[in-house]
Amino acid sequence: MTLDPRGGRGAVYLLDKPPGCTSRRAAAEVARFWGYRRFGHAGTLDPSASGVLPVLLGSATRLSAYLSGHEKRYSFEVVTGIETDSLDSEGAVVGRADPVTPAPEDLARILDRFEGGFEQKVPAFSAVKIGGMASFRIARAGGSPETPSRRVTAGSWEILWIRDGRFRLAVTVSPGTYIRALASDIGAALGCGAHAAGIVRESCGAFTRAECAAGPGSPGSLLAPAQAMRGYPARVLTGEEASRVSHGNPVEDATEGTVALLGGRGGELLAVGTGDGRFIRPVTVLPACPECS
Repeated sequence: MTLDPRGGRGAVYLLDKPPGCTSRRAAAEVARFWGYRRFGHAGTLDPSASGVLPVLLGSATRLSAYLSGHEKRYSFEVVTGIETDSLDSEGAVVGRADPVTPAPEDLARILDRFEGGFEQKVPAFSAVKIGGMASFRIARAGGSPETPSRRVTAGSWEILWIRDGRFRLAVTVSPGTYIRALASDIGAALGCGAHAAGIVRESCGAFTRAECAAGPGSPGSLLAPAQAMRGYPARVLTGEEASRVSHGNPVEDATEGTVALLGGRGGELLAVGTGDGRFIRPVTVLPACPECS
């Protein structure tokens, strides 16, 4: 029997993932606590990273695309003078140089180079598939995977502190941006190399770290799917419209773009649709799941 008090279409749990475990393992612990067999998460964090991890439970696993494709804010430390193969503190050291403690104004000028859109090469230690195999597996086996470059954006940089060849930064980035690669590139710009440490995801779309629980058992961090879609416009359906939507049929409405379609018990999320200015067509329908009752 699922302990979910939020209704019968799953839930989204806001977890402050601890460092030292994979996102999948952390999500599995949440699912086990709340009694769900089906689970997922929106946006993967590296095992060494911590912070906001929305865990999707039951039918809410269908919301992954809507909850993971937003800007994210991170804080992280840049350790100068030491380069690693994984670009973070978990990897093997591949280069050393004298560390650099930049003046704030000099560091700000370097960060200006990473403001806006630019191409970023995917790290070798990543889950990107190369010839059908995850890049990190090739790298661990001693290979040199040819990873692609991607267009990413970064902005709203903050310098949190600087001392003894290390500094901590905060930045807002587009989906798919590798914070480890940013740290490495900043080190290259300083001329000494660097790697990332202490990566923390401070926000993920509309979700902030202040809302997250450090463990799986906090009811206050368990959101109904309708609450989790708060970053999107919502349309409350009549009983007849709710029936139409549940069978995949459109409803008349002038809203454009992604819309949360609410109805049923207490305004629960029945579906997510796309509006063209005349109709909203359901794209993702959330069925009532047996494990939620």
